[in-house]
Amino acid sequence: MCSIFVITCFMMLAVAIGTPSSQESYVEENLGTEQESIGNFTYESSLYGFSFIDQDEFIDKPVIYLAGFYPLETTESFPMKMLGYQSYYSSLLALQHVNDHPTVLKDYHLKLIRCDSANRVGLALMKLFEQYSSTTKISAVIGGLRAEVTEAMSKVTAIMNLIQISYGSHSPQLADRTEHPTLYRTIPSSSEFSRPRIKLIEAWNWTKVATLHSNQDVASSAMRDFSTRLQKHSEKTNYTIEVIASESFDHNSGANDRLKFLKRKDARIIIGNFYEYEAVMVFCQAYKQGLTGPNHVWMIYGYYQVDWWNMSYTETHYGCTPEQMAEAVEGYIAVSWDVISDIDKPTISNYTPEWYRQKMLQKFDEDLAETVVPAPYAYDAIWAAALAFNATEADLSQRGLGLLNFTYEDEYNITTLMQEKMKTVDFLGVSGPIKFTDKGDSLGILKISQLKNGVQREIARYYGYNDSIVWDYTFDEIWENGIPADSDQTIRLTQNMMISEKLFVLYAVMSAFGVMTAIAFLLFNIVYRNERLIKMSSPNMNNVIIFGCILCYITTVLYGLDSLNLGDYRLRVMCQVQKWCFAFGFTLSFGAMFSKTWRVYSIFTNKKLQKRVIKDPRLLAMVGVLLLIDLGILLTWQLTDPLEITIKSLRNKTEEGKPVTIINIEQHLCQSTYQQYFTGALYIYKGLLLIFGAFITWQTRNVNIPALNDSKYIGLSIYNVVIFSSLGVPLSFLLQDDSSHKYVIVGGFIIFCTTLTLCLLFFPKVYSIINGYAPEEVGSRAMSNVNGRQGYGRRMEDSNRRVSLLAKDPSMGLKIENEKTSEVQI
Repeated sequence: MCSIFVITCFMMLAVAIGTPSSQESYVEENLGTEQESIGNFTYESSLYGFSFIDQDEFIDKPVIYLAGFYPLETTESFPMKMLGYQSYYSSLLALQHVNDHPTVLKDYHLKLIRCDSANRVGLALMKLFEQYSSTTKISAVIGGLRAEVTEAMSKVTAIMNLIQISYGSHSPQLADRTEHPTLYRTIPSSSEFSRPRIKLIEAWNWTKVATLHSNQDVASSAMRDFSTRLQKHSEKTNYTIEVIASESFDHNSGANDRLKFLKRKDARIIIGNFYEYEAVMVFCQAYKQGLTGPNHVWMIYGYYQVDWWNMSYTETHYGCTPEQMAEAVEGYIAVSWDVISDIDKPTISNYTPEWYRQKMLQKFDEDLAETVVPAPYAYDAIWAAALAFNATEADLSQRGLGLLNFTYEDEYNITTLMQEKMKTVDFLGVSGPIKFTDKGDSLGILKISQLKNGVQREIARYYGYNDSIVWDYTFDEIWENGIPADSDQTIRLTQNMMISEKLFVLYAVMSAFGVMTAIAFLLFNIVYRNERLIKMSSPNMNNVIIFGCILCYITTVLYGLDSLNLGDYRLRVMCQVQKWCFAFGFTLSFGAMFSKTWRVYSIFTNKKLQKRVIKDPRLLAMVGVLLLIDLGILLTWQLTDPLEITIKSLRNKTEEGKPVTIINIEQHLCQSTYQQYFTGALYIYKGLLLIFGAFITWQTRNVNIPALNDSKYIGLSIYNVVIFSSLGVPLSFLLQDDSSHKYVIVGGFIIFCTTLTLCLLFFPKVYSIINGYAPEEVGSRAMSNVNGRQGYGRRMEDSNRRVSLLAKDPSMGLKIENEKTSEVQI
């Protein structure tokens, strides 16, 4: 027969990969009495004692045989052997409950043939072939546990027309109905983890994720399924979730290079599919790459051992200490099977999930509410087979057939009918609701956990049968510092460095007040220009000083305009205007003061005591020369190296409550290639002018000329400018990366110096005009009659002064005479 030939080929494959050379030697060496049919029986294993009393002679019903594949005595891995015995015991427990049930298969008796697969493909196939060759006909297969074993067996069971129900194989590849048409699983496929993961991503408003998986078939196929589901979800809901990187790694070569790529992509939400021993390596390398911590969220499998990251080989193999590993894994999200149903109702067997949990705790000293083992799915697998048999029997009886008419060739289409009935199986098992999809998978209940302070706590449950999540914690409780951001690249917000709006308004108001004050002084100077007190203080030069001060006030406002107020193009123009305005304002105001001071210095350092007339046009010419120097420097700068807008990145700051939102502070500057040279030229030129002004002011500090009654105030103004310039220029360079602080210094000094200059020069004049002034204040023999008040001469005091001077220095006579004749000409 063709089927026998195919099975023989599988037998040869099993022999080729290392199984014993003969069937007899294998049975004698490894199987012992495993071939006996076991229903309710008394059996003592080397690990656990199972007591189910029922002998064959007491059974008066037709027997349906199931072949159960479990990793038992010959299994090399002790943890795997433990899982095998737990699953085997659960199967026996379910078998007893089925046989005791009053309505399910009431006319039949189920028995289980115990097959030790040792979790090896070759041995499992050999065992399956033995069952095929045996005179005891099996009607279904329960198992296996390992995915590779189940996959190999399912191809054979399909040929044998046997329904196979796996309780522990969760590989997504087993859902391929073309390759595995008769395979069903009570354990949800690991591809079902994609459903709650997508719901979590959507619930936490993430739109960009990265994936990392080992290149093993289970992990790879599960990740492919995740990407496919993600794409379909985006198309269906219009909620686009982008996979920015999908990387795989080989355990032998490590995941370091793949993690570096994820770091370059700045992945924040990482979906990981890998086994426990691979997870230790991944998280250690991720820690070293900076891909862990509060800014990153890892979604991984949740069926690892407790404290799996704290294994002894962690530091030895991968270079991470237990403390570093604990820091690396903190906060991960895990999705796993919830093997014990939280539905507090009797199951199909009339026993509650809590009863089953206590039974397993008593037998194996393991709380299934805290661990992930396949035993509950083995219990439900027996019930799924029994219910499908029961439904099939009802239809077969109408055709005059029964379950015992089943043959491996399926000549009565019993397998086809049973497959249809498997689709209708719907019951509450100890693992939760059991209902199979078209691919033979059970949706079941999945557990969502989070590692918090080193303890994995359950935060939600996902119910596959109605595609819903029930939360145990609020989002604020899960994410105490806010839900982490998801961007494939760090969210970088650009914030322009700008001057404080309140500071700008304050300085603008002060400057406006200063301009109005200057205009008031200008009007005063014009109205009283023929008044001797005003006339003797050179009103034309005073007007020049006022115009210069007004330009300085305007410069303060211009300095406060930045890119947010103007935009880059207008800012470039404004930068040029700023420099021209301040250069001319400084030269007009302080250049005029320097020229007036120079006039006093020139007259009173005239050792020959010759008559010297220095009138305003000459002083204006001096100011004009200074302006020409400014013009030459600025025009050369403008034509050869114009200012352009450049953006200077100052620093990054992390926004509070949003650890991945990095704000890049930028400053829009007006710069040119040779700016430092032109700026240096202006500073040197203005500095020399200040030094010269300070020098001549110091030299004339003791001169008290009634005709030039504001000379001492000019001196104070120049000192004031020198002092504040020597402070302001260095501070402005130190604070150039902080626009507001720089504006406080530069704008404040300009306003202060300009205002102080105006007040020193004009308040005394205003006061004198309003209150009247004595003739000696302006070199007159009579008092002013301003405001209708007549003054009285002080001829006696003048005479006494001259006599005293002549007594000390006879040469002063000529000078006194010159003073009499040239007061107005000075």
